[in-house]
Amino acid sequence: MPNPAISDAMSETTIHTLRLSPALRDQMVIHMVREAPNEGVGLFAITQDAGIARATAYFAGENIDASPTRFTMHPRDVVTALDTISERGLTLGAIVHSHLKGSATPSRTDLDEAHYPDALMVIVSLAHLPPDVRVWRLDSEGESVVKRRVELDVSDAHTIER
Repeated sequence: MPNPAISDAMSETTIHTLRLSPALRDQMVIHMVREAPNEGVGLFAITQDAGIARATAYFAGENIDASPTRFTMHPRDVVTALDTISERGLTLGAIVHSHLKGSATPSRTDLDEAHYPDALMVIVSLAHLPPDVRVWRLDSEGESVVKRRVELDVSDAHTIER
């Protein structure tokens, strides 16, 4: 029988909702559109409380793969973002990338190359207008990784300007 104390603790730390201000959502989507015909990439800094991650800053990155189907964020951009996140006492909360033709669902490559398991995966599909934005949490179950949809709440959340 599951231990209720462990279940309660997990539900407090497991992110179920990502809250973005409309301004941060627009900043992210505009960056993804501008990066086409290549995949765009970026990071969100967050604060977290009771299963809700509040995005506080967006860090646009350069895709050094320059590919429409793969992304690698330039190490310079990663280091700059992580330094700023750390200096502000925030947490890396999400890795963002775009799918130019596919849905906003993690691909096999996305799952295989998810190197930050604690960070959410935000995918912006540019296959149709308006762009579709979905958020995913990757959970380990034995030897497998299971993708779980996370609610996206676009509302006026507290943000920090970069």
